[in-house]
Amino acid sequence: MSNSLRIDTTEIIPNSLVIGDTGHGMLGAAVPSAGTSGPAFAYDSVILQPGYAGKEYRGTLDSIPFGLTMVAFEDTSFTATAPNGTYIVPWTLYEDGVAVGSSSFTLVFG
Repeated sequence: MSNSLRIDTTEIIPNSLVIGDTGHGMLGAAVPSAGTSGPAFAYDSVILQPGYAGKEYRGTLDSIPFGLTMVAFEDTSFTATAPNGTYIVPWTLYEDGVAVGSSSFTLVFG
């Protein structure tokens, strides 16, 4: 098995460092519809895009609320822990390297 690491001189997402698989993200068909914490945070938005299965998607977290500890993976699945409460997480969806919209999701603990 071989691995590759993408380090670009041209930013895929302006003002950010992106480390992951080559390309612009995960194929739409690979974004998980279910998991320990429910579907991946980009799942609902990705399946609404025309021809999504063959396009590459990346979801970036715009900010993480105070108290929430969260790890987001390239396929937009995630793990999260926090004190009891409600946390709203804003994020941006990229399709083939171009921002196509922003949204948010809510996590409730307790």
